[in-house]
Amino acid sequence: MHRFAVIATMAFGIDASLFNLITVVSQGRTLTRIPSFTTTAIVALLMGLFVSSIHAAPNEEQRMQLQALKLDIRKTSNFLKRGMIAESVELVRDIQSRMEKLGTAGDAEVTQELQGLAESLAVSHGLLELEGYTLKPLTASAMASAPMMMANNPGVPGAPAPAPAPLPTTFPTANISFTKHVAPILIARCGNCHVTGARGGFSANTFEALMKGPAAGTVIFPGDDIGSRLIETIETGDMPRGGGSVRPPELTALKTWIKEGAKYDGLDPKAPINQAGASANPAAMLELEVMAASGNEQVSFGLDVAGVLANRCVNCHSGNNPPGGLGMDSFARFIRGGDSGAPFVPGKPEDSMIVRLIKATGNGRMPRNGPPLTGEQIAKIETWIREGGKFDGDSANDDTMLRTSQIALAKKATHDQLAAMRAESSQQMWDLGMPNVQSAKVDSENFLAYGTMGEATLQQHIAEADKAADKVRTILKIPSTGPLVKGKMTLYLFQKRYDYAEFGNMIERRDLPADWKGHYRYNVTDAYGSIQVPSDNEYDLTVLLGQIVASSHIASLGNGTVPDWFAEGAGRVVASRMSKNDPRVVAWDNQIESALGSMSKPDDFIMNRLSPDQASVVSYAFMKAIMGRGNSFDAMMNSLRSGKNFDEAFQSAFNMTPSQLAGAWATSRR
Repeated sequence: MHRFAVIATMAFGIDASLFNLITVVSQGRTLTRIPSFTTTAIVALLMGLFVSSIHAAPNEEQRMQLQALKLDIRKTSNFLKRGMIAESVELVRDIQSRMEKLGTAGDAEVTQELQGLAESLAVSHGLLELEGYTLKPLTASAMASAPMMMANNPGVPGAPAPAPAPLPTTFPTANISFTKHVAPILIARCGNCHVTGARGGFSANTFEALMKGPAAGTVIFPGDDIGSRLIETIETGDMPRGGGSVRPPELTALKTWIKEGAKYDGLDPKAPINQAGASANPAAMLELEVMAASGNEQVSFGLDVAGVLANRCVNCHSGNNPPGGLGMDSFARFIRGGDSGAPFVPGKPEDSMIVRLIKATGNGRMPRNGPPLTGEQIAKIETWIREGGKFDGDSANDDTMLRTSQIALAKKATHDQLAAMRAESSQQMWDLGMPNVQSAKVDSENFLAYGTMGEATLQQHIAEADKAADKVRTILKIPSTGPLVKGKMTLYLFQKRYDYAEFGNMIERRDLPADWKGHYRYNVTDAYGSIQVPSDNEYDLTVLLGQIVASSHIASLGNGTVPDWFAEGAGRVVASRMSKNDPRVVAWDNQIESALGSMSKPDDFIMNRLSPDQASVVSYAFMKAIMGRGNSFDAMMNSLRSGKNFDEAFQSAFNMTPSQLAGAWATSRR
């Protein structure tokens, strides 16, 4: 990872909001940039972006979006301080996109808030541009939505051109005809993008438009097939991108036609080449669906392919306007394809656009930035496509490409390998959530701990955590032969409520419920507990630690399929068994009836239809009933430890789904 330290000197003048100097120390180099941002310029910038203001106060959703933007802008700065350039680039692009959407509301107060956010974002934006990254300029013209590109619709004076013939299978060696030979090739191979449409601003709908080329320049030079861009893009594999390819005889015919002067033998060069009667119709674009892997494939998408795409492709192919319309942020978006159709043809790597592009040479090669993919990487992508292009991740829609890769690696890793991965991730989260805060770090057999207190005090807290872990093993009947959590878990301990809440804001991007004193977080790659250390014995720290350890242990079972309501509720039950008189436990018991009264359906807490604090209390009440069925609960836990997924283990243990059991439980309480 390229890392650099950032020193930003803010020189405030009459405008009281401008920075005049940014100095970047990068690998021993000192670069100086003097931006020309001014408050007036930024105001003008944003006024160009937004429609006329409606003088109404922002609604609650808008306020939440503005708050999220503020937090993310701070996060871009923290990313830069730690040298996490790629993450900062991705976040800045996302922020600009969200600001653009929010600005369309036309609310005066929203507009004013966004003006201030733009000034804050300008620092990170300027630094990243200085590092050579391409971002949307902070100008009204760049941030405003681009007008939709319209394809040519020329008039058709005079008599119509003769209809093209069907696509030939063989071609003469000389005297190539545009109407009989070239037009059918263009319609069949380029029709979806450049005949019926004008992708990239290039229309081949008429002979005149074809010879004119796009705004970037002419693509056909009569007499010069080697210098013609049309031939170059076909030979390098850059075009066509719709999943098919130009056959060698067709390419030879195109080159011959150009060498012979690219002559037109129709009646009107302004007439459409795909008029009615032409039989060389463009083939329909392939639409891909998510196909689940069987587990018997030689190549895993998550382990072997997702990481390559995440590291080499997503930086460009992400956001609202990726090149060629092909977004690769997630697997679902990737297989949706782009302007040129599907990225691959299942079972046929030789006919797949992505394979042609990564194997191409010259300007047509992808990725365009950096070295080409290695032979091993290309071979794995080809094998993955040959085996059907199947998905073996957790969520094709919700997980980013990078996340899919990280989850696959975490699941395959050993305990020690995952512990090393989590140690690096934990340090990054601590640095991001608590920058420039004096802290201590302790690494023990069960826990990696960070705290905003001295090392001796932190050691005492970890000793308490070890005692709590022993009690959890007893209550949940956890075998002593294995770790509590594969890859070890991290504990973040805070002396002040502000630090605990700020960590939740910065790392989890949410406001923590006011009555929470600690919580767990498990998502396969990360496993941690965040804890506010009690003062004046207001609650028992050992009980709180037991709750968090128990929830983390349960969440780590079932190959990562255990839902939060189950793990959270079980952790609270463990806490109640450790001490039913703990003030936090007493408060939960007192809140059960009111929390139940907030539900409209018995499974609201399962289906995430309650607030976090209400859902936690109802989950606690429900899990007390479930864990009271000792044999059934123990059987389920054993199933989860054996690797069964949650739904299967629950159905096997209780002979019904969680929602069905929640309905029966609610009825029994009446």
